[in-house]
Amino acid sequence: MSKKPLNVPVENGQADKTEVENGHPNLTPPTLSTSSVEEMVQQMKELITENNELKETMRQRNQAMKDRFEELSAWKEKLKEEREFYESKFKEARQCLATKCLENEGLQNKLRTLEEKEEGIANECTVSRKEMTQELEQLKAQVAKLQAEKADLVAIISELQLKLSAAATEDSFVEIRMHEGEAEGALKEHQDVDVKKIDGNTAMYVRNKSVDEAKKYLEKEELTVSQLLLSLRTETQKREALENKLQELKDKCQQLLSLKKKTDEKGIQTEQEANEKKERTESVRNEVETLNLQVSNLFRELQETHAKLKEAEEIKKKLHEKCQVLEKEHPASVGDLDEKQQLLYSVKKLELQVESMQSEIKLEQAKTNDEKAKYSKLQDAYKKLVVELTDALQTVEELKGKEVKRVDQATLEELIHKLDLAEKALAAKQFQIDKMKQTIVKQEEELETVAVLRAQMEVYCSDFHAERAAREKIHEEKEQLATQLAYFLAEKQEREDLGRCSLAEMQTRHGTRLSSDQGN
Repeated sequence: MSKKPLNVPVENGQADKTEVENGHPNLTPPTLSTSSVEEMVQQMKELITENNELKETMRQRNQAMKDRFEELSAWKEKLKEEREFYESKFKEARQCLATKCLENEGLQNKLRTLEEKEEGIANECTVSRKEMTQELEQLKAQVAKLQAEKADLVAIISELQLKLSAAATEDSFVEIRMHEGEAEGALKEHQDVDVKKIDGNTAMYVRNKSVDEAKKYLEKEELTVSQLLLSLRTETQKREALENKLQELKDKCQQLLSLKKKTDEKGIQTEQEANEKKERTESVRNEVETLNLQVSNLFRELQETHAKLKEAEEIKKKLHEKCQVLEKEHPASVGDLDEKQQLLYSVKKLELQVESMQSEIKLEQAKTNDEKAKYSKLQDAYKKLVVELTDALQTVEELKGKEVKRVDQATLEELIHKLDLAEKALAAKQFQIDKMKQTIVKQEEELETVAVLRAQMEVYCSDFHAERAAREKIHEEKEQLATQLAYFLAEKQEREDLGRCSLAEMQTRHGTRLSSDQGN
């Protein structure tokens, strides 16, 4: 038995034809077990399905994370817009407060100037009133003296008139007597001539004597009357001078009344300004109330966002638990583990971002609480200032009323003390406002740090998007490799089938040759 035919080189086409033609029909080729191939195919199908499921879950998770990130970015933009809006409102309120403080200072300066003017006018009025009262008392005393002297003069003149009338009656009586004597002498012409002569001489003597006495008395009375007339002239001159002084005092009184009217007009203007200030304070109070409402709305929105963040954390925990369950149920390959690590890294980044957002929200809540406290303090201070202004206006009105009724120095000192207290309170409020400005500057610096953190977060987001794009490219490459692997496996299977067929044909051919050699 020679074994040369086994070592003969065989071409592919000729070997197939000869083996098929020379093969024994009763001999069957040896059948290899196809169970291993089916198991491999089944395992490949399972792996492909698992890979597809993992891809789907990863895609869903990425989509959910993307949606969540978009929601967070939209919410962050909304918060940014609201913060800018409230910052603008806060700046407007701060500007309003500054303008109101300036107006308050201007009104206080006006009140001080008015009070100083009123004090000067009051002092002038008090001095002028004292002088006027003294001059009026002097004038009244002089007028009383003049009236008394006038009454005395009238009495003296009446006495003189009576005396003159009495002297005239005596003269007429003497003349009547003389006429009677003459008549009696004429009737008694024929009587004794001696008796006639004696009666005529006595009557003439009495008449001459009475006339001399009357002349002397009249001269004395004329002297007294001339003296009285001179005194009357001097007194009338004094009276005219006093009347001129009275006219001057009346003019001064009119000037003081005009000054008083001017002060009243200024007081009315101050009252109008005070009313305008009250209206402005009411408008500022309304603005503060609106700001308080806005702050309360902000606090509610922050609470809602905090609740949403809690819900997002719960969803994140659930997703993390699901990921852990999937990891336990489906142990993945090294590439999947790397992807999961990257996803966990991105999830941790998002967690850090969420924590930073929570810290920012807490800071904003603290800031809102501080702003609420500051607004409440400002409201209290503003109410106190309004009360002090009303008290000051009341005191000004009391001053005006007391100026009419002679201002008391004690009330003025009390009002000055109250004004000093109000100035001190205003200085304290200005100090508080300066402190608030410093806190606002600090808050602006903190907002700048928040902007830096936002820029870092945007960088992290861009890194996350880049990593996700890289992962998607890796997934695409894996899918291409999987298709190529399936194609190569199919080609390998076909080649293995062809090899098996060729081996079976060679075995059949070799068996026929062995049987033919044994027959020979």
